[in-house]
Amino acid sequence: MHLFMQCKAAPGRSALRSDTILHYPFRIKMLRIMKLTTLLLLCGLLQVGARGFSQQITISRKNISLSRVFAIIQQQSGYSMLYDNKLIKEAGHIDIAVTNASVETVLNKCLEGLPLTYTITDRIIVIRKQPALLSIPVLRQQISGQVTDEGGHPIPGVTVYVKELKKGTQTNADGNFMLTDIASGSYTLTFSFIGYDAQERPVTVGAAPVTLTVVMKQGVNKLQEMVVTALGIKKASKAVTYNVQTVSGGELNNVKDPSLVNTLSGKVAGLVINNSSSGPGGATKAVMRGNKSIFGNNNALYVIDGIPLPNLSTQNNPDGFAVSGGSDGISNINPDDIESVTALTGASAAALYGSQAANGVILLTTKKGRAGKTSVNYSMNMNFSTPLLLPEFQTTYGTTPTPSGQAPSFQSWGPKQSSNFSAKDFFQTGASYTHAINVSTGTEKNQTYFSAAAVNAKGIIPKNTFDRYNLNVRNSSSLFDDKLTLDVSAQYISQTQDNIPGQGQYFNPLVGLYLFPRSDDFNQYKTFEKYDPNRNLNLQNWPYGDLGMMLQNPYWIVNRNTYSLKRNRFIGSVAAQYNITDWLKVTGRIRQDRTNEIEDGRNYASNVATFLSGTNGRYNYTQRAIKQTYGDLLFGLDKKWSDFSLQANLGASIQDVLVEGNGWTNGYLLNYANMFTMSNIDFTRWSPVQQYDRSQTQAIFATAQLGFKELLYLEGTARQEWASPLAFTSNKRFFYPSVGLTGIISEMVQLPKAISFAKVRASYSEVGNAIPPYISNPTIPIPNGGAIQPIHAKPFTDMKPERTSSVEAGLDLRFLDNKLSLSGTFYNTHTKNQFFKVDVSPSVGYSSYYINAGNVQNKGIEASAGYHATFGKVSWNPTLTFALNRSKIVEMMTYTDPATGTLRTQDEFKISDFGGYQLWVKKGGAFGDIYAKDIKRDASGKIALNDKGLPEVGDYIKVGNANPRYQLGWNNGITFKNFQLNFLIDARIGGEVVSTTEAIMDNFGVSKRSAEARDNGGVVVNGTKVDAKSYYQNLTGATSSALALYTYSATNVRLREISLGYTLPGSLFNNKIQQIQLSVVGRNVWMIYKKAPYDPEITAFTTNAFQGYDYFGMPSQRNIGVNLRVSF
Repeated sequence: MHLFMQCKAAPGRSALRSDTILHYPFRIKMLRIMKLTTLLLLCGLLQVGARGFSQQITISRKNISLSRVFAIIQQQSGYSMLYDNKLIKEAGHIDIAVTNASVETVLNKCLEGLPLTYTITDRIIVIRKQPALLSIPVLRQQISGQVTDEGGHPIPGVTVYVKELKKGTQTNADGNFMLTDIASGSYTLTFSFIGYDAQERPVTVGAAPVTLTVVMKQGVNKLQEMVVTALGIKKASKAVTYNVQTVSGGELNNVKDPSLVNTLSGKVAGLVINNSSSGPGGATKAVMRGNKSIFGNNNALYVIDGIPLPNLSTQNNPDGFAVSGGSDGISNINPDDIESVTALTGASAAALYGSQAANGVILLTTKKGRAGKTSVNYSMNMNFSTPLLLPEFQTTYGTTPTPSGQAPSFQSWGPKQSSNFSAKDFFQTGASYTHAINVSTGTEKNQTYFSAAAVNAKGIIPKNTFDRYNLNVRNSSSLFDDKLTLDVSAQYISQTQDNIPGQGQYFNPLVGLYLFPRSDDFNQYKTFEKYDPNRNLNLQNWPYGDLGMMLQNPYWIVNRNTYSLKRNRFIGSVAAQYNITDWLKVTGRIRQDRTNEIEDGRNYASNVATFLSGTNGRYNYTQRAIKQTYGDLLFGLDKKWSDFSLQANLGASIQDVLVEGNGWTNGYLLNYANMFTMSNIDFTRWSPVQQYDRSQTQAIFATAQLGFKELLYLEGTARQEWASPLAFTSNKRFFYPSVGLTGIISEMVQLPKAISFAKVRASYSEVGNAIPPYISNPTIPIPNGGAIQPIHAKPFTDMKPERTSSVEAGLDLRFLDNKLSLSGTFYNTHTKNQFFKVDVSPSVGYSSYYINAGNVQNKGIEASAGYHATFGKVSWNPTLTFALNRSKIVEMMTYTDPATGTLRTQDEFKISDFGGYQLWVKKGGAFGDIYAKDIKRDASGKIALNDKGLPEVGDYIKVGNANPRYQLGWNNGITFKNFQLNFLIDARIGGEVVSTTEAIMDNFGVSKRSAEARDNGGVVVNGTKVDAKSYYQNLTGATSSALALYTYSATNVRLREISLGYTLPGSLFNNKIQQIQLSVVGRNVWMIYKKAPYDPEITAFTTNAFQGYDYFGMPSQRNIGVNLRVSF
């Protein structure tokens, strides 16, 4: 037997050597030596000793080990302690809360119910085991179950404690727990978790195992809830000076999606999410509090466990002819590994991220292992997808007959005839299969989490597939009496996307599908190629040519114009935290994120336009390696004294991003058709690609929050940043500050009983946006691998990062014993120093140069409400979110022309332009203003007719704005016994969209509208009917259309998510299985209301271009499926 001795001297004394291991026979001798030493020291330090005896002890901790309690007693009292370390470990963790208590009171409280006793002799505390009592064998069983919230979502990390046995555990990632080796008898179990009311449940253990289902209610403890903020710093919810919104992992996985960001739609006020048209695993556009940067990035920053993720977007250039939303990095993450998501919608909340923080932050907190019995959880999700919305087609008019020997007509402006054409026949039923397993195990000192997941999906477009495989392992260890905590994790992701769909003319099967002539049989073109003996090749089966729109056989496109994106990604991180004292700690983290990508595009010979594939085909290939290395060091202080508290952090960080790539585009095949090898490429026409981009950002930062009586908090942050793109400028560093104040009104004044809690908050901050690389030093363009060209842009040596200043104020309220919660936030932001590239006369030696100018304002309101109600055995947990944002272009450009020296002012700038659609930013307007060509009108506003009596395409007019004016989300969780019902209805009100798809369908006579016009004898213009074909073909076309006629309200209301589940308890399986949960789920199940002919939430771009624009975009999908979760 060994004894563990810890000695700490009173103030002014020399401490005995600590951590000394003593054999039991020497214990009495050592006590005598210590007594003598104590007497000698007391002779010289009587006053100090007296002061130590009078010192009182204050501790308020939950789930703390006895060894840690003893260390605090030593620190505050000056007593030394002697105990058997093994004996103390077996005692487990306790909860203790005492204020200004004596040593005896504290010891009695923390040893209550434990088989331990103590003696105090000469300021030395000896902990001993109580004499063992004679016991007889008893029957032992287990207690298991699951803990959920009122919405039926599992709650991980709940402390489950048997009061009589002083024995406890915690729930795992799926809310399950198990206590073993419980003797027969009656017990009281307590369930406690931050943010929820504690519960007690009486339990009687007999011959059979006990299974419980516990539903926890949010209540008074929610006021003390800890939230994750920037850099992973945890703060008390009531002390935060800005708006923070949290979504649990259970809510994310109720209705699964391959990309976890899509599951946030309607659940976070102020967050606008638009899915790309790229099918399963496609990129997502997530914008918080409006678009702020005219030409920069407006997507939110994604952060995992406090560390920013690199941007892995594969979005191509903004070209209306061909565009794919591509992929992004966040879609690689396994949603089952996410514990919770915290949305920092405002700049104040994200200020510590400096130049990356302008667009808000989405913080992802991942799961880790938990102490207790090993838990294994398996989940399976199976979803089936069909198009949610398709255009309205006509099938009553055919094509015009053509003379023998001429190519058949493609346009359906012929006589009436029946047609069996159905666009739905081309689409396949999409399917997504997800299998995930995680294992959590550990002791109080060491916990391990392991997970694996596989997602295999096919889209609704043939040959579009998505496969992702995730492996994740994480280990957390506590060392040196819990002073040092190590956290090591590694993730591996393998992902493949084939034939990512998009929109536009090129390589888009929907163009040929939607416009297909109604007189022809579409089924015969499923045989998409035919053998040509002259070339000894299979060539495209398509007799119509391209008709100036790159029309091709849709089945040829999906089979013979292939694109593949393969990504292998490894993320490794190490974090260490050392508790110097109970109020001071230091944390260091390092993470490396490595990604290797290969893009492979193959266009077979006989595409209708030779520039698409050449005579023999075309082969494009690029590979890219992205490496992000991040490290930071953070000192954290959390100290309370008297009426004051101080939480402060001081740290530094470095982030290094390296992107290397090579390959080629325009790889036309030279000698052999459809032989896709580098040796067969025509090097006189190819465009080699070589990329080397490196950027580094270094920063020091500090935060401090001063609290007074837990009712008033003043907070400030500061970040000084050095970024490599500024290396050649006069501004090499930038400072980003924030300040905030919050007050708990309910603690300051007496409020009506109905008001449980009231808090006001206000903050101000300044943050930045990412700085474009390589514009501060000279660059030499080498287009298409050709000769070196003259410098086209003057180096921007006076560059400043975009800067967003933000003011926000908010109010948080709780009513009716915290059953009803309300939160509201007003914000006002100004983003200045926008980047513009201005053309200039080449006589100055360059053709363009950069300036900082402009000011974009966004102001709005975010609000949320929640209610927790119980009606007998039914619990209902609704939440409502609301947001509005108003954007205004306050300033544009004023600059000096370097060629003439004159002062110039430019109050408008065009972002996108295609086929009668334009996206402008104009002074006095709003971000996202859409302009479209209208019908020509006379001075009185009447439609002007040409000499043939037909209307004509006129000039551009403003037709609306792409952004919604209001957002609403209504999320519900209902439980009844073992049944769970969850559904989410959300709405976007206002905004406009433009559809070239509808215009071109009218031009070709395949829309329902064009058939109805023929049925009615024409289109009424100025009171007179005009021939339908002449009307539509005069106003629409492949290059320009009167798109003001094809502008629609983007208002829509939908049932976005629904799930109905039932939980089978472990008692049905003799507790060999803890539980099984089976659910029927749906996403985008019902479009309750809409006016646009397509889903206005689908976007072709995740950049700023072509907002609110549809050009044969992919339809959104309705998903129906099942979820299965099994816990062991």
